[in-house]
Amino acid sequence: MKKTLLSLAMAGTIILTSCGSGQKTAKNEMAFSDSAKSDSAIAYSDSEAYGGAQEAQENIESSQLSYKQSEVKAIDTQMLIYSCDMSIDVLEFDQAVDRIHQLISKYKGFIESEKYSDGGNTSKWQYSDVEKWKNLTTVIRIPSSQYDNFCGEAEAIGDMRRKNASVQNLTTEYSDLKTTLSIYEAKEKRYLDILSELKSEQDAIQVENELTQIEIEIAKIKTRMNNIENDVAYSYIYLTLNEVREYKEQPVIERTDTFGQRLKNTVSRTWDNFLYFLENLLFVIIRLLPYLLLIALIVFVIAKLVKFLAKLSEKRRQKKYQQRAQQAPAVPQPPQFPQENMPGALNDNNELPKDNMQ
Repeated sequence: MKKTLLSLAMAGTIILTSCGSGQKTAKNEMAFSDSAKSDSAIAYSDSEAYGGAQEAQENIESSQLSYKQSEVKAIDTQMLIYSCDMSIDVLEFDQAVDRIHQLISKYKGFIESEKYSDGGNTSKWQYSDVEKWKNLTTVIRIPSSQYDNFCGEAEAIGDMRRKNASVQNLTTEYSDLKTTLSIYEAKEKRYLDILSELKSEQDAIQVENELTQIEIEIAKIKTRMNNIENDVAYSYIYLTLNEVREYKEQPVIERTDTFGQRLKNTVSRTWDNFLYFLENLLFVIIRLLPYLLLIALIVFVIAKLVKFLAKLSEKRRQKKYQQRAQQAPAVPQPPQFPQENMPGALNDNNELPKDNMQ
């Protein structure tokens, strides 16, 4: 009996032990599976993040590379405006002017503006020995195809002293204007179609106002386009001809003077400028002297006239006062009594009478 109970107890212990180990094993397997899932999820998220970062880096690199052009794009040069500003010294002024006109006719150009001066100035009455130097400033329009040829021949007329050439590219602006013009023209056509179908007068007036604004914008765009086309077809040349007696080169002078010499020169120039100022001031006074005398004479006459009128007015005022005084009625005088009969009157010795004293 005891052996039977002992065997049953051992069997129950073995069963309970196996059940506990099975539960622990199941729990461990579940925990392992959960941890495996979490690890795989983390690994997946890390790989996804790494892949996203790598893709973003590739996008950045590709975007950076997109700004770096492997091939140089050619600039559109359909609408170029050429201009040149040149100054030329000439010995024979009239012949140089004739030569310029010949070149303009030769290259089918025209003069847009011209200014001529014979060298006279406002100080010619001060200096009798002043030499007159002729000068011509003109704006010439030359066909762009002959621009270089004209400039080359113009430079040979005399001594070139200044030349500034430039090119302005208006291709982008002209293209934008064409695009804008097509948009406005399409809009105009649409409004015209709407206007043809409207029956209400008020709506028609509103559409007509819109059409007017559109037509104004179209006119502005076309005007700008025409100006660009004209400037592209004919280049600008700003030419100045100066008459000279001889061609002189301006040498480059190296400064070797000392501080004392510069100070002396500065004081000397300052004194010369002051004397020149006084000289000009004297000339200005001489020029204005007749006008100053005339103004002084007018002021003197006006002062005398004002003084004379003031005296005349005072005399009239006094005369009127006298007339009023004469025309005024006489004022009645109070009756006068002898002083000796008046009670309390004083005698000749400034004493009261004895009767009054009593």
